[in-house]
Amino acid sequence: MNKLKNFIKKPLGTVVAVLVLALLSLVAFLGYVFAVSPMAILNPKVEHAHARLQLVANGTAVNFSDDKYQETYAKGSCSAELPSSPIHFHDNKNQFVHLHWKGMTGGLLLKNYGWNYIGGQDELLGYRLDELPAVQPVPIYGNVLPDLKEDTKLWVYTGTTNDYEERSQEDFTQQDLETFFGKKSTINPESVSLLDAIFPRAYAHDGSHESTPSDDNKSEEELKRINNLLGNVVVFAQNDKPSDQEITRQFNNLEPLTDSVCGG
Repeated sequence: MNKLKNFIKKPLGTVVAVLVLALLSLVAFLGYVFAVSPMAILNPKVEHAHARLQLVANGTAVNFSDDKYQETYAKGSCSAELPSSPIHFHDNKNQFVHLHWKGMTGGLLLKNYGWNYIGGQDELLGYRLDELPAVQPVPIYGNVLPDLKEDTKLWVYTGTTNDYEERSQEDFTQQDLETFFGKKSTINPESVSLLDAIFPRAYAHDGSHESTPSDDNKSEEELKRINNLLGNVVVFAQNDKPSDQEITRQFNNLEPLTDSVCGG
């Protein structure tokens, strides 16, 4: 009888040890997931806001209309559906970045294209946990921005053609862009179905998918509201502070706004 008890105890102890080890591994993995994933990535919410972004890397402006930055957008990307990727450039437009998940930061925006100023895995924005038990990695779009030295400083400015102000690198990389620009998106995830009812099959893009005709008489403020534009940001990646002339030149080169119904 004792031999039988010992025989049973050994495999039972092994099973318990394996289960404990598996549980500890799961806890460690989830701890890592939370450590490297901002809440906006862990629990994504639908958004469709925009910002005009200009990057100047060591004196050369990045052209986001280049094919290596551009994505072909899905026709449902302006609906209540949550796309698999939170940030896009498309329509062959320079500067005009589309923010499809709520809570995106400047750091996530830069990391998505290859400049990692916020840590974590270089190839991932983090992991999403909104479809448990699946833990889904959210890959960056690609390492497509120009190469920089590790200690390259970012000089960040927000403003318009009329005025601008210097901002801190930390605020830009760490704050969600609504907070950073001091402008709330007009898309409310809690009422997105109502927006769909008001604006069925609406698209914030040029071309045949627009649901309103072009109106050249719209004011700049109307166009900002219609495009759900959070703001304009110019980022210089270089060792020396840019001159007023260099900064002004970029703000005088803002991509023109066009008619759109998304966020209107």
